[in-house]
Amino acid sequence: MVDTGLVFTRFLHYSATLVLFGVALFPLYTYPRHELDGIGGRNRMFATYWALSLVSLVSGALWFASVAMSMSDTGMSWEAARFVLTQTAYGAVCLARLATLAALVCVLALLSLRPVHRLDLLFATLCAFLAASLAGTGHTQIEEGLSHLGHMLADALHLIGAGAWLGGLAVLFYLTATSLNPSSSESTRLEALTAAHRFSDMGYLAVATIVGSGLVNSWFLVSPLTSVIETEYGRLLLIKVALFTVMVGLAGVNRVFILPALTTVGATCGVNTLRRLRLHILLEQCLGLAIILVIAFLGTMEPAISASQ
Repeated sequence: MVDTGLVFTRFLHYSATLVLFGVALFPLYTYPRHELDGIGGRNRMFATYWALSLVSLVSGALWFASVAMSMSDTGMSWEAARFVLTQTAYGAVCLARLATLAALVCVLALLSLRPVHRLDLLFATLCAFLAASLAGTGHTQIEEGLSHLGHMLADALHLIGAGAWLGGLAVLFYLTATSLNPSSSESTRLEALTAAHRFSDMGYLAVATIVGSGLVNSWFLVSPLTSVIETEYGRLLLIKVALFTVMVGLAGVNRVFILPALTTVGATCGVNTLRRLRLHILLEQCLGLAIILVIAFLGTMEPAISASQ
């Protein structure tokens, strides 16, 4: 039986944490230092950081409470919470992630007072660790030794690639939507076009990372190959792969057709093309969230490699 509360809190926490990393990373590869204010203004950017950090904290606490209750016959209690924190690998990872989130909030507070490029880098690094550390909360715990380290590394890279893509899409959608505002200037539309090109370049690396690490993860969790069809876990994994394939297809259309068209006619003249780009970005975001929902379910299920034994 599916624990709806656990699935929901996992979905919310994964979404907030991955998008937070992607949003923090976006200006670092899209804008030179002197243009960092261009992303809709730092105030709006910091408001997004604070909101996503808060959602990450609250959803993480709810996720922990759901896990603690599932491990206790008496429901949530201080004894159950203390047991999970001190006696389980999941609890140790939660403590490390809580410390990271606390450090992240401190750096964000300093950035709000005095924007410094080095603090931008530190903030993005902490966000990356927060996202990658999700690898320690799932099925990577079923291995030991070198296999455990290999699976952890692959899953961490998978999360990093996914966060860079999903968070970048969120910012790109905002820039594209802003550029379509009737009162927007030509420079605003040019900014959206430039950001789209730079995001697309980063997308190659993100997709390659997701595909490569995903294959490694599958090697650890899906064996034999027939278990993909024979187990519920495997069938759900196929849905995830199908959704990801559609995402890649949309990204390919953007890169091969839409961006060259905008470059040719200019962002000012290509309003209809910009609208199509905005729609594709929105569809990619929806597909990405659907994939995270599938992941939230997969994390509560027995892996195919175990179910087939």
